[in-house]
Amino acid sequence: MQPNTDNIPKTKELHGVATLKSLHTYLRLLENSSELKRKMPTSSSQRSVKEGLGEISRLVELDHAMFKDPQTIAAVIGSQRFVMIWGEPSVTDRVARIFDSSKVLLTVLIDPGHFQTATAAQPGSTPGPAQRQSMAKSLSTSWAQSKTESPAAPVRMNADHESTIESLKPLLAGNSTLTCRLFRVLFEHLLGFASFSGDQQGSATLVNELVGSKEHGRSFLATALFILGAEIDREHLMSFMLEQGLFGMQIFEHLLQNRDYCDAYYTFRRLEKAFMASPAEEEKQLKDRLDKFNVQFGGKPYGAKLFEAEDPDKTKVDACMAAADLLEAMAFTPWGMSLSNALSASSSNSIRSMRILAGHFERFAHGDETKEQANKEIGDHLLAFARQFSADSKAG
Repeated sequence: MQPNTDNIPKTKELHGVATLKSLHTYLRLLENSSELKRKMPTSSSQRSVKEGLGEISRLVELDHAMFKDPQTIAAVIGSQRFVMIWGEPSVTDRVARIFDSSKVLLTVLIDPGHFQTATAAQPGSTPGPAQRQSMAKSLSTSWAQSKTESPAAPVRMNADHESTIESLKPLLAGNSTLTCRLFRVLFEHLLGFASFSGDQQGSATLVNELVGSKEHGRSFLATALFILGAEIDREHLMSFMLEQGLFGMQIFEHLLQNRDYCDAYYTFRRLEKAFMASPAEEEKQLKDRLDKFNVQFGGKPYGAKLFEAEDPDKTKVDACMAAADLLEAMAFTPWGMSLSNALSASSSNSIRSMRILAGHFERFAHGDETKEQANKEIGDHLLAFARQFSADSKAG
């Protein structure tokens, strides 16, 4: 099965395959743990999410007011992971730590010399004009755009020939959608793996420990290239990633296994609210969400009922919502290519996967599976899904 790239966001033509090579060379910083650590701050004090969002907006020259909007914050960390209280985002201590760690990594990735020259002006760093967006779209909408939409054209890094890339600012400046998307995948990765590394550590320490692993560095590189490469040369992206060994079973193993899914997804939905709406209303909201998700990735709306029971309890609803959250998050990584292929084969495949994932979350909630068992089974399902729908011969 050839990778289905129809649902990677379409962009205006830039400079062809050579630019992907330049981008790949730049992003290989993620695999160079010693160099990456050298560019990290020697120490860091945790900032609030509000302050961190302001720093991100300044880094990519966006209106700070945009990052105060709940929809933008949801695109950055997920709607289930914060609540607005008196107009300010409020998060748990764990989310605050992971957010700060992700911000540190994003900053170094965008501007490698940022922490080394934090108090100095950066001559020549102002990018060319870029289209300003009034609001960041939801995560799923921004990534798998309708084929009729025309996303903002990124700034050219070099109009004539391949050149060394020194910063991602020209690509990200003024582009809230792309910035939110890149931050989100870093955040989700750190959130999923931090519990295995001890997320009580400081921001720089946690990032250093994860990127110091070859497996994590490779996963970061593949995902960043997948997202940013689509802005540069969508047509040649997948063939280039395959040539570089950045798409395939080893990448999926690093991305999906030994990851904490229960705490990163189900726990947030369980604690999001004390009472659920009526079963009919909950099912309608989830169905509308999944139908939209299916259509965005080349599938069709799903006509059958989602809940097998007539009166599902809150645990089942939370588990299904968490499973949908997980699918949406994974769709932004190279795993998303398998999802597109799966939906091309049958629109029911996303629903089948959602039910399997929700079943493990639900059994974990009832104590029928340990967290370790549920995490392993979920990772194994996602890995099997990737293998089945990335294969050259399409499976049903």
